[in-house]
Amino acid sequence: MSAPTKAILMFKAPLLGQVKTRLARTVGDDAALDIYRWMGLRQLKAISEEWEVEARFAPDTEERAMRDWLGGRPSFIPQGVGDLGARMDRAVKDRYRTSGSGKTILLGADCLQIDDAYLREAESILDDAEIAIGPAADGGYTLLGLNGVESALFNEIPWGGREVLSETLVRIQDADRSYRLLPELSDVDDWATLVSQKALVDESVWERKGLSGL
Repeated sequence: MSAPTKAILMFKAPLLGQVKTRLARTVGDDAALDIYRWMGLRQLKAISEEWEVEARFAPDTEERAMRDWLGGRPSFIPQGVGDLGARMDRAVKDRYRTSGSGKTILLGADCLQIDDAYLREAESILDDAEIAIGPAADGGYTLLGLNGVESALFNEIPWGGREVLSETLVRIQDADRSYRLLPELSDVDDWATLVSQKALVDESVWERKGLSGL
């Protein structure tokens, strides 16, 4: 019997001045942290109760901050050393070393548009395809779904650039893996992208730090 679908949240710990730094240039570190904390909780709440949830966090010393933020539902594991690709690859390998099977969905805390329906679509794609990808408008991806270890998707990828998705697709095709794309979504990285998705932000968050006056 296959293991339950598992969401792996690749989150930074909620530390002042270390999250949403581009957004902070407009709203300040305090408001940026507040927004990031709300976004991470929002993403966690969108995940089906039927799924397992694991929070992989950085820096590795901040488990207490992560537990205080996300509560008791996820398991908490430090991301460890290496670039983003090495840390995601490690998370996936650990998942299949433990369970041997099941669907894995990798997520960050940056996309307000990922809801239960989008996650269910990703899960459904993995019934027939080996990989599901949620493209991001900035050239990356907001979600990566897998049915097993795919280390080629993580090694020597130009993380943070506009070629992340295109290079990942090349790797998938070179490995002769089946995949499907979900609808393209947009991350919230700065003030402009936050404003563009204002309708998705709880009014209490918008007003709490005086953002409505900006």
